[in-house]
Amino acid sequence: MASTASTSAARAAQYARDGFLLVPDLIPPAECDRLKVEARRVLDTFARPGASVHLHLAAASPVFRALAGDPRVVGVLRDVMPHGVMFLSDKIVYKSADKTFPTPWHIDCFYWRNTRPKLSVWIPLDDATAANGTLTVVPGSHRQDWTMVKKGLANGEFHDEITPGGWQDGDIVTCAIPRGTAVVFSDRLVHGSTPNTAGRDRYAIISTYHAPAADEPFDLDFPARHVLVPAPGAGSAA
Repeated sequence: MASTASTSAARAAQYARDGFLLVPDLIPPAECDRLKVEARRVLDTFARPGASVHLHLAAASPVFRALAGDPRVVGVLRDVMPHGVMFLSDKIVYKSADKTFPTPWHIDCFYWRNTRPKLSVWIPLDDATAANGTLTVVPGSHRQDWTMVKKGLANGEFHDEITPGGWQDGDIVTCAIPRGTAVVFSDRLVHGSTPNTAGRDRYAIISTYHAPAADEPFDLDFPARHVLVPAPGAGSAA
């Protein structure tokens, strides 16, 4: 359903203030089940054995290409991206029952330094809880400058993180949300995850977007990128 003007304005204001936005019930449970089946197929077909993250879903799967440009997703993005919407990339984040480690505090823009601003849409395909490794965020942290430092984890999957500071435990939001709820967040927002201690698998999809513009060298590594909402005055969407 299209956003009303008041809902759009409220979303834009909340995103500007907090650096993230929760969108309940974006994807219904039955659809989450179908997406999990496709995610498992992509992992089994394309991912390295034991991978907890796999990139380029939209390039490998028509199902995920459709999700990246789904009108329900794009409708929310229009509210917080007034200069147009271009899909860049997506990935599965899979936490198996035996992967219990938390994701350290970090900001995504560190991984694509000196490129245009981006945001991501995080959609869990299982109910996300503090016990199964859900997303954690620090509201308002996108308005500050942060330094990432080399620390690394025993599993070798993360090597850079932010040393916690400048916020209290009470400032942290733990996104305990039903499956199909979306979290839209800035690439400057400090975020991480809780440990996965529930002993169950958990799937989530993360799709990343930016405003339409001429290609940057960084963009060329993402073959599924395409314009969803042109910049104002730029014509129809691709």
